[in-house]
Amino acid sequence: MNGKRIWILLFITLAWSLSTSMVISESKDIYVDSSYKGYSDGTAERPYTSIQHAIDIADEGDTIYVFGGSYDETIVVDKRVRLWGSIDGKPSIIDTRTDKRYTIEVKADYAEIQDFTISDVGDHKSSPIGALIAIEADNVVIQGNHLNNTKSYAIYLSSSGEGNVISGNTINNTARGICGEGSDTNDIFNNIIGNCSQYAIYLSSSDNNRVYGNYISNSNQGVYVTKCEMVNISNNSISSIDYYGIYLDYGTTGKIRYNTINNTGIGIYLEGTSINIYENSFNYNNRGITLAGSSNTIENNSFSNSSASGIYTLPSSTNNIIYHNTFRDNGMSAREEGSNQWSKNAEGNYWDDYNYIDRNRDGIGDRPYNKNGVIDNFPLGFFLKPPDKPTNPRPEDTATGVGLKITLQVDVEDSDSDYLTVYFYRADTNELLGIDKKVPSGGTAKYSFTQPFDTTFAWYTIANDSLQENRSDTWFFTTMVTPPNNNPPVADAGGPYSAAPDEPITFDGSNSYDSDGEIKFYRWNFGDGTSEILAEKPVHTYKSPGDYTVTLTVIDNLGTTDTSITTAAIRGVPNQKPIAIIQTPESGRTSEDIVFNGVNSSDPDGNIVNYTWNFGDGSIGYGVITTHVYTEPGTYLVILTVTDDHGKTDVAQDTITIEKAVEEKTPGFGYSLLLLAIFILLADRKRRW
Repeated sequence: MNGKRIWILLFITLAWSLSTSMVISESKDIYVDSSYKGYSDGTAERPYTSIQHAIDIADEGDTIYVFGGSYDETIVVDKRVRLWGSIDGKPSIIDTRTDKRYTIEVKADYAEIQDFTISDVGDHKSSPIGALIAIEADNVVIQGNHLNNTKSYAIYLSSSGEGNVISGNTINNTARGICGEGSDTNDIFNNIIGNCSQYAIYLSSSDNNRVYGNYISNSNQGVYVTKCEMVNISNNSISSIDYYGIYLDYGTTGKIRYNTINNTGIGIYLEGTSINIYENSFNYNNRGITLAGSSNTIENNSFSNSSASGIYTLPSSTNNIIYHNTFRDNGMSAREEGSNQWSKNAEGNYWDDYNYIDRNRDGIGDRPYNKNGVIDNFPLGFFLKPPDKPTNPRPEDTATGVGLKITLQVDVEDSDSDYLTVYFYRADTNELLGIDKKVPSGGTAKYSFTQPFDTTFAWYTIANDSLQENRSDTWFFTTMVTPPNNNPPVADAGGPYSAAPDEPITFDGSNSYDSDGEIKFYRWNFGDGTSEILAEKPVHTYKSPGDYTVTLTVIDNLGTTDTSITTAAIRGVPNQKPIAIIQTPESGRTSEDIVFNGVNSSDPDGNIVNYTWNFGDGSIGYGVITTHVYTEPGTYLVILTVTDDHGKTDVAQDTITIEKAVEEKTPGFGYSLLLLAIFILLADRKRRW
């Protein structure tokens, strides 16, 4: 009996499955044409004249094709159907003259509406919170429609629906382009939205929504997001907005990235927390970002041509990390009124108004950027450039017969300075010969002197702009005229040579000779922009791998020269810098020993030989693990600098908040009275006993 029941259940299940498949496979096409006259059966030849009638007739899964024309009706989509307009290339226009809150109301999951023109040209919709399309279902697709000319919303996403796709629509001249309230996990992408009197996109209490690839322009506000979690606003173009390009408040854990925001009042106003803002471009805004929230990250953005400032932090903003951003041609690069960190891992921002230098060429400015309340301890790029290397020597390099009355000349230029000071040096002794001051950039520096006897004379110059300098190559000439019967010397540079980066090479010119005299002068050009004179066997180190051409020039006692060329092949990997990793407690108290740990720092190709700690209060410490005592409460930036066995360094940083130590209370007057009372009570009892 039980077996028979099982077979009956299996048969019923199979029959139901087959019937369901047949229903799905039998979905049909229905056609609508408002201009058709005559008998209608929903076919292409005899279409219905009303979209709503077609929906009423349709079954789940049907497709309703709508010819071009005007449709004066309000529509309720309460079935899973696909509405496809403009199938004949002419617009299917839905514009009702009825005062209904919604022109199209979607109540069925998985419904689709595509290629319609929906408007309210006559302002028949009186409700300010009405909509051309209202979605009250899940996984609805609104694709490729034109929605325009209404004093209410173009598309409304209600709390009854989620997971909807709003894509490729053109929205123009509405109060709100797209409005979502309590609607989660929607994708709003590739829409063109303009001329909205309130907001192009408005999201409230709606989580995990993506706003991607939209073109938003000429509106009161762009993307306005309030009380939303995990919002993703990416790859949008937002321009010509009266107030906020993007506004976020009271939300957490979101991303704003790859957007282009131009010509707005404020590009982004951020009052949320844990929002990452990165790789955005801000141009010609009043302000790029106004920051009111906390614990956000702002990185790799570019700010240019802001009339007020690139970034403005309000007093309420704290613990935001701002780094790797580029500020160029702004009225003010940034203004800090909160308490935020303008660098991370010892790298700050690029400031075109930094106006200082990077002498050691490590990519970090030699002093902090400190303007308008902003302190960036590790400013990047936009440094003042050193003068160009002095060029065009006169007398020419290797010239002969110069004579004893000598005028040295070089051309100098500096893109950051109007005038330069040029120093002339004798190369064999590094003796200062003379100075030419206030040489205009692009001009010629000169120094004249009389040499008392014939010689081979080597010289160089240094151009200085008061902050930085650049040294020329080393040049030489001979004062005497070479006798016609003198045999020239023979230069031999040896080689070829090979080594690894940072490995010293000893070059050998000892096989050079002069058959009728002696060699009095050696000059080596190493092919990497450096040279050396006088040494027969100089030692040189290359920093980078490559093939270098090495040139040896020798001069004999009568001023005749010869040149030998060889190569230096530098192979291998240059020394890698160490990696600084800092471990600090988040907080501590005054007057207590706080441990700072750099033990996780490492060097990929050597050893760390020095750990230097800057505790942010003017104190310095050393060692892989060290302790420090703060005397004042506050928030301190702790910096660890590690140095490897080849002299390369790396820096890590963190902050620590120090609170005032809890005072230990000593027994007061009340406590003393209590002790006295106990003593009297005990004494009285003893007397009675």
